[in-house]
Amino acid sequence: MIKRIAVAACVLALAACSQQSPNAETEAQRANATSAAAPAGPSRAIGPQGAGGVSTALPMDVAAIRAAAPLFTVAEVADHVEGDPFTAITMSSGSEEVFRVNPTADRARVHSIVTRSSQARGPSGEVIGQTRFAAAPADQVSFCLAEYVDAQPGFACSTAADGQFWRVYRLPEGADAAPTFEEIEPDLLHDSLLVEMRWIAPRA
Repeated sequence: MIKRIAVAACVLALAACSQQSPNAETEAQRANATSAAAPAGPSRAIGPQGAGGVSTALPMDVAAIRAAAPLFTVAEVADHVEGDPFTAITMSSGSEEVFRVNPTADRARVHSIVTRSSQARGPSGEVIGQTRFAAAPADQVSFCLAEYVDAQPGFACSTAADGQFWRVYRLPEGADAAPTFEEIEPDLLHDSLLVEMRWIAPRA
């Protein structure tokens, strides 16, 4: 009698599972369809080929940038270099600026796009404020120059003097500036922190 009850219970359980599986399968299919249909976010990649969806020296205006990167919030902003004022263009996601577009000397076209946002990702997955120089691919940082970053000693690296993509690092806190990159101590180089990435638009 006990065996019969157990067998009946198993049959009922199997029947219940059989009845539930079509619904479960349908829900999974709906979830997959919803995921596939969800719009992709803006491109946060920056590297030798471009930044945020911009890959050429576009006209320096909001409409052109917005057309190339429609998922970003694009706006003009006042900026300056060594006291020389100009209008830059920001590419933001949510409330955070991800990329800043700088103009050529004649203000007509895109000269460069820079990022200091932790949302951006470099060619090897680098993250601003997290990645150290020790993790940089050697063939991509073969040409480096010492420079100041926000009044702090640092350096910028690319593949050549005319490289289109630059990684900018800040030396560890308390480190003294060196006249040249070659004079920076190896231990300081190893621990230097990525603080900026720059893409330089190709010239016709």
